[in-house]
Amino acid sequence: MHMWQGDRKQRIGTLLETFGSVSVERLAQEFEVSHESIRRDLVAMERNGRLRRIHGGAVSLPAEQDASYGARSTVRLQEKRAIALAALALIKSGQTLFLDGGTTTAALAEELKSVPELNILTNSLQVATSMASTQQRMGSRVFLLGGAIVHEPPETGGASTINDIYRFKADVALLSPFGVDVDGAATNFFEHTAEIARAMVANSASVVLIADHSKIGVTSRVRFCELDRVSAIVTDRKARRLPALAALSTVVGRVIVANG
Repeated sequence: MHMWQGDRKQRIGTLLETFGSVSVERLAQEFEVSHESIRRDLVAMERNGRLRRIHGGAVSLPAEQDASYGARSTVRLQEKRAIALAALALIKSGQTLFLDGGTTTAALAEELKSVPELNILTNSLQVATSMASTQQRMGSRVFLLGGAIVHEPPETGGASTINDIYRFKADVALLSPFGVDVDGAATNFFEHTAEIARAMVANSASVVLIADHSKIGVTSRVRFCELDRVSAIVTDRKARRLPALAALSTVVGRVIVANG
C-alpha cells in the first residue's frame, strides 16, 4: 500500500492510538517502504512530540509523563512495591545511598526502613520525611540535600543541590528514570531531575535503576546516565514480554525482574 510520507505519519498515529505500539518491521510491510524510511518517519514524529521511539519501533507517549507527581505516585503501586522489595536485596546495612525523587524511589524508601544503619542522601522531600521517621530506631541517618524547593516533583533542586551532592560519595545511587532504552541511556522528563540524577551517578560507586515496565524501551527528554555505568536494572514481571528488556540484558551487568 503506497502512501505519501504525510499520509504514512497520520496512519502511524492512528495505529499508535489503537495498539499503543508499532514495529518498524510491520510498518515497512504495510506501507511497502524500506525500514530506513520508517525510521525517518518515526524520528520526525518523535521530534514533534507524537510518539516515543523504542528498540525496533515506537510507542505512544505515556500520559503519566505529563502527569503530576501526585498522579504518578498512585499508578502501578503493586509493581512499584515489588520492584522495591527486589531492590532491597542489593542493599547492605551501613551503606551510603543516593535516592532521587522518583515515585518508585519513594516506594523503595518505605522498604529501606527495615535496613539498619543506612546513610540516606536524598533531594526528595517525601523520601526524607519517610525515612526520618525510623532514624532513631534503626540507627540510620537521613540527609536532605540543600537547595531551592521544586514543586514538581516535590524536592530540592538547582545549583546548591548539585554542589551538595558533590560533597558526598555513595556506595549506591538508586534512581527512578522516566525511561531506559538500549539505543540511548537512562533518561528523565525534566531537565532539573536529570541534572540531579547525573550528579548522583558521578558520585556513586554503583548505579541501580528501578523502573517499572512502562519505562523499559522508552526514551524520555533528557539523558543522565549511559548504560555501561549501570550495575543493575530492577523492573517488574510485565517487562518480560518486552523485546527491549532482552536487549538491555546484553548491555547492563544485571537485570532483575521482580516476581510480585
